[in-house]
Amino acid sequence: MKSWKQRLAAGLLTAVLCVSLAPGAFAASAYDCPGQKLAALTFDDGPCRNSEAILNILKAHGAKATFFLNGTNLDLYAPQVRRMAAEGHQVANHTYHHPDLVQCSPAQVKEEVGSLARSLTAITGLQGTGGTGFYLRPPFGSRNPEVLAQVGVPVVCWTVDSSDWNYKSADHLVNFVTANTRDGDIILVHETVPTTVQGLPRLLTQLQAKGFELVTVEELFWRRGITPQAGGLYRFARNTGVNRCARALYFDERRLDTHWAYGAITYVRSKGLMEGNEYGEFTPNFPMTRGMFVTMLGRLSGVQGGSQTASGFADIPTGHYAAPYAAWAKASGVMLGIDEANFGANLPLTRQQMAVALARYAKLRKALIGPFDLSAYADQAAIAPWAREGVAACSALGFLNGADGAFCPDGITTRAMGATILQRLDQFSFPTWNEHPKIQKDLWSISP
Repeated sequence: MKSWKQRLAAGLLTAVLCVSLAPGAFAASAYDCPGQKLAALTFDDGPCRNSEAILNILKAHGAKATFFLNGTNLDLYAPQVRRMAAEGHQVANHTYHHPDLVQCSPAQVKEEVGSLARSLTAITGLQGTGGTGFYLRPPFGSRNPEVLAQVGVPVVCWTVDSSDWNYKSADHLVNFVTANTRDGDIILVHETVPTTVQGLPRLLTQLQAKGFELVTVEELFWRRGITPQAGGLYRFARNTGVNRCARALYFDERRLDTHWAYGAITYVRSKGLMEGNEYGEFTPNFPMTRGMFVTMLGRLSGVQGGSQTASGFADIPTGHYAAPYAAWAKASGVMLGIDEANFGANLPLTRQQMAVALARYAKLRKALIGPFDLSAYADQAAIAPWAREGVAACSALGFLNGADGAFCPDGITTRAMGATILQRLDQFSFPTWNEHPKIQKDLWSISP
């Protein structure tokens, strides 16, 4: 079974390679994902002793959530709140003392909301969400026009109420929420209910199996083209024609010259080694697929593209853009398939997969490879046995190294990273090809 990373990235990259403009879409772009189903899972009443377990479960499933927090336990569970923010979850406001805001005076409303916001800022360093402050969920969902006018931030309620506090049943949680969640829904659960923690892994598994991507409320609104307003009330975000791909993938290409990899992107484009999509977008933050990577390696090596080349893999038919390059990679041993029959052209390329291919490429080019101690990486134990030699060789050559003391072997390679690596390869001092006439003849002349 594919991991969530493989399913998500493959879906996103299908959008990149096979974009079609749905009726009413906001603009033709690779950043449109018209078929993606989204839901926002929200937790009320934390932080609490269950917070750490919930964060672990969300991380294991690659899901993001929004935590509407109270103030009474903030100091006690400050590390967990900081972890929420650090791991890409949305931290939000559920008032300091959890009162019914309709029963409060205007001054009390402002103090309940403001004091919690100040505490969240002190713990996380954040000022809120998207310039609008911390989104608010009023306790019990209780609000009226006067409350909405006083809070000064967007107000978020829900469409799917799990009633987990009432039923206290993991089975009910999983069955009810799975059966009743629709695209664009906001789901209400509570951090403080133990059975919610017990049922959460099954709930995430079943929602993801139904095709839902679980995102923060902020991400849900952005993906659906909604700009929340202070005092506005929001319960869902249906797909009305705007369905953007993940915000983390988006980059305004009118400002491409501000991207950290702009120099490498310009370089590979000028050399004809990497291209943009049919809309002229380079999509630097999108994952790089195995098909994209083998294509750029093949181009660097002088392999000629052609529509009639047989790839040698069942999942890359004749006429596929990657066919001649996958054939070259298989023949040279630089990059093999995910199994005997399939190359996995649309699967995202992990860092350790890239390292192995780069090491094989370097050996084929007769590069002098020195030693490298993998213990330099704090996560060296996570490097797969089949990849260890390749990661060491690639690191020794300086093609691909870790960050902050870790290699992150299963991390996904972006197109910007791919452009940077490709530039390094092209500028590396390999022996010239005419020093290897047999290789030139046997492996590097694959053409239609």
